[in-house]
Amino acid sequence: MDEGKKNYEIDFLVKAEEDKEIIVKALEKSQLSIIGAAGMSKIKLSYPIKKESFALFGYLYFSGNPENIADLTDELKNKTKILRFYVISRPIIEEKKDERIEETRPEQKQFPRGYQEKEVVAVPQPSSKTPRTEALSNEALEKRLEEILK
Repeated sequence: MDEGKKNYEIDFLVKAEEDKEIIVKALEKSQLSIIGAAGMSKIKLSYPIKKESFALFGYLYFSGNPENIADLTDELKNKTKILRFYVISRPIIEEKKDERIEETRPEQKQFPRGYQEKEVVAVPQPSSKTPRTEALSNEALEKRLEEILK
């Protein structure tokens, strides 16, 4: 990638499928190059935008100099067929894994969010060898306590 260029994404709502070409032409006019595109889908809007209840949602990935983004937004603000648009900066995604992370934590387990691994503690089971004692009467119990306290 050239120095100073960044990756961006533009999300937009338009009235008709042909209106996507307005955005493509504005990108070319602003000297921004398209990297990728996605199909458009019709959505029902939560509230009317410019008296429209339905719109086509789409997005494009592009790259270029950050100074040209202002030209793009100025160009698209005045277009009535574009209901809304939003330009965001996209990070550069490298496919190479970072070996340092794998070396420092080789035995890391994957658990669902919020899960905490707990140590299992064995509960002692009553021994079958312990003799069972019969219930003592109050008099016998008092006598036994006096023997213990002596």
